[in-house]
Amino acid sequence: MKMVLISGLFGIIVGVGAYYILMSLGMDTASVMSSVNVRLTD
Repeated sequence: MKMVLISGLFGIIVGVGAYYILMSLGMDTASVMSSVNVRLTD
């Protein structure tokens, strides 16, 4: 059970980190949101 929580938190951290990296690179907000949604629903 703890491994599931750790992997879930790690996925969230990676997603948020990638989101801010893309935002800092000047990506369009809509494209960033769509990529995040695809990653979450994958």
